[in-house]
Amino acid sequence: MNPMDYIRKEPYQLFINGERVTPEVEDTFEAVNPVNNEPFAVIYKAGTKETNAAIAAAREAYDNGPWGRMSCRERSDLLYKAAELLQERLEAFAAVEALECGKLYGSAYYFDGDKSVDALKYFAGVARCMKGEIVPIDHDTVNMVQWYPHGVVGEILPWNGPFMMGCQKLGAILAAGNTCIVKPSSWASLTMLMFAELLLDAGFPKGVVNVVTGSGRIVGDAIVKSDDVDMVAMTGGTDTGKAIIAASNETVKDIALELGGKSPNIVFEDVDVDDVVKWAKFAFTLNSGEVCVSGTRLILQRSIYEEFLTKLKVECESAVPGDGFDPKVTLAPLIHKEHCDEVWKYIESGKAEGARLICGGTPYTDPELAKGNFVPITVFADVTPEMRIFQEEIFGPVLCVTPFDTEEEALKIANGTKYGLAGGVFTKDIKRGLRVAQAIKGGQIYVNSYFSKAMAESPGTGWKQSGIGVAGIKKYMISKTIFLDTKDGSVPF
Repeated sequence: MNPMDYIRKEPYQLFINGERVTPEVEDTFEAVNPVNNEPFAVIYKAGTKETNAAIAAAREAYDNGPWGRMSCRERSDLLYKAAELLQERLEAFAAVEALECGKLYGSAYYFDGDKSVDALKYFAGVARCMKGEIVPIDHDTVNMVQWYPHGVVGEILPWNGPFMMGCQKLGAILAAGNTCIVKPSSWASLTMLMFAELLLDAGFPKGVVNVVTGSGRIVGDAIVKSDDVDMVAMTGGTDTGKAIIAASNETVKDIALELGGKSPNIVFEDVDVDDVVKWAKFAFTLNSGEVCVSGTRLILQRSIYEEFLTKLKVECESAVPGDGFDPKVTLAPLIHKEHCDEVWKYIESGKAEGARLICGGTPYTDPELAKGNFVPITVFADVTPEMRIFQEEIFGPVLCVTPFDTEEEALKIANGTKYGLAGGVFTKDIKRGLRVAQAIKGGQIYVNSYFSKAMAESPGTGWKQSGIGVAGIKKYMISKTIFLDTKDGSVPF
């Protein structure tokens, strides 16, 4: 399989109202392969005019098109058809995602791809099962609580998993009955442009899904500030989230933000060290550390500290960097040179602040790897809460290890950042495992494993500066309560 067979020779256009659209000002940017930093595709940038056209298309499709009048069953059928088409075309989506984002192809196909298809099937089912409730008041009053779509949703996607997260978000948005404008990252735009066309092929009406590529400053700002956009959701960095909150002050629209993390992974002394070393590595190296819920702070009980670090070093140094289309490769590059440079700054900061370097921390000397955005798996020990690498999200394969003696100390260390996204606990004492999981200030906690096995069914929420808004389908819905008086001749007193 040659991934370039799935890449268009001509520039990728915007997708507005069911059609490919060339912007009035034909400005473009390049899709770049992180393995070698070579461009392989050209993408058009939208301006304010094209963004407003996408918003208008979504507004029209919701207010006056067939979508707003479709039954739950009809929406469900379309989502399931989209899942079937995606399964048929999965090689193309996985290849393009791996090429643009630098992912391992096997991971893009068997993990991201499988989760994407599954999300569409899941939300096809959820579309048929949305329920309100009846609140008992008295014998003469029926109080109904019903859930409605917001209307037009602006979805701003991150660059670390646009294919999988795009399918998960759009599955929920569409199952709820909304229309949308999708703004993918300029570092990872192609799979969402492909997906919008797939939805049209599946039978979705024009204007229901629009994808507008380009600058966040132009496209994102127009979406957030538009009176015709009822709700905005964004997955990305905390600083970007704060900017969206500020930009939405005039319209006071609903906002849902899935933001950064610096998740703790607490390991107690009663574990099987050989097994948990593998989990600890997995927790911060999946997708080369470019996962918001990564366990990037290993909080390790002192009695097993040095033994664990010795074995973790061996495990981490076994990684094989390279092109993700090579089945022998286990460590992919970071998505963009700009981001890679930032990760290296954090590594140098860790050294300067006096953290003990266990492994990694030095650029690869192989000339082929030097062309790309490769960062060796890097582990710092003896990291204290005052250090930048302890407090700030690095978003790369960099682990900060801190020792503890007591459970109370472990929790203080775990909760000692502004983030509250996720966390892990490893112990054979199930009572302690549950107790510690409940005490960690985060929205998704794993006990004796790491990473969610039910992203669609049981989404996590961000605590503290890791997010705003409940995840799942109701994130994209709004409630209405109706009071019905059933008594003839009733009076107000």
